[in-house]
Amino acid sequence: MKDRNIDVPTMGLIFASLPMIFQLTRMVFAIVSDFLGRKVFFTLNGLLSVLSGFVYYVAFTPLHFLLGKVTEGTKSASLWAVNRAFLLEESKRKRDSLVHLRTSAYVSTAVGSLSAGFIIVWLFYANTLLLCVLVGSFVIPVSLLLVNRRRERFSIKRALHHLDLRNKEKVFKKFLLLFFIMGLSLGFISGYVFPVFLSENGFNAETIGVFLGIQTLLAGLFSYTFTKRIRVRRLILLSGVLYSLVLLLLGFSSYVMAAFLVVMYGVVDGLLSGGQEGILVKISKEGSYGTDIGLLMMGLHGGTTVSLAISGFLIALWGFMVPFVLSASIFVIFYVSAYFLLKE
Repeated sequence: MKDRNIDVPTMGLIFASLPMIFQLTRMVFAIVSDFLGRKVFFTLNGLLSVLSGFVYYVAFTPLHFLLGKVTEGTKSASLWAVNRAFLLEESKRKRDSLVHLRTSAYVSTAVGSLSAGFIIVWLFYANTLLLCVLVGSFVIPVSLLLVNRRRERFSIKRALHHLDLRNKEKVFKKFLLLFFIMGLSLGFISGYVFPVFLSENGFNAETIGVFLGIQTLLAGLFSYTFTKRIRVRRLILLSGVLYSLVLLLLGFSSYVMAAFLVVMYGVVDGLLSGGQEGILVKISKEGSYGTDIGLLMMGLHGGTTVSLAISGFLIALWGFMVPFVLSASIFVIFYVSAYFLLKE
């Protein structure tokens, strides 16, 4: 978008569309998959990976990029609506399986980020997008190898029963609100923010790719190494304190220190993801895994949409310090409340 002269406030609005598109389609997919099975949505993810790459390839205006976010959000939703539920149904060690899932996602994203910075320099942005189309197409044949479990017949009445918050426990409703608060905090640093922040500090595309790749590798390493060894409640508190500290420091940093803190955010992200997966395991119910996880993540992405939409305007008016400090401050509400709620 920056290469095609889209300004920062517009970037914020375009990126803000992604979480809610993602979450609304994810919610529909999650509900349907609880009845009809998961396999078809893995296949759909591959098809939409190809489509979204092509849309970005031909995008030049804000509306084109918005259409790209619609296809990208639906693509991601078709995967994340079913992958956690699939593993929870197939695995005995449920928390470990979700940590492994996030770790593999982090590692593959890191490889992509590290590669992208250099490939963009060699092939330019447009040709790199065509390469993404090619890689995404491999999802289709792999997904067809999955075994689809036969489930109960789809029923609107049963689906609405799973969605009715009156049927959920009090702890579930409280965490739904806390996930919204967490999303509100994360939205100020999501999507385009770190890449543009590093770009404004004088780093080029390949260097930014390396920084974000190392960040994501650190997230995967710490997610895998530590989150299975620390109780969920302590993990939430530890990751929360570190999150607020790193974001506060980022708000007053520039150039080398800014790059160092962006990379070290990977440590925080890895610990935070482990705590988040632990919460999902504790409060989602067998038989409605897809719907329960979808509802919680709807809260998270709802909050992300709000803060992401205004992040570009805050950056344009006052720079990066304001969104970083806001993110650090709001996150305190989440991790302190979650710590005591898990204790109860």
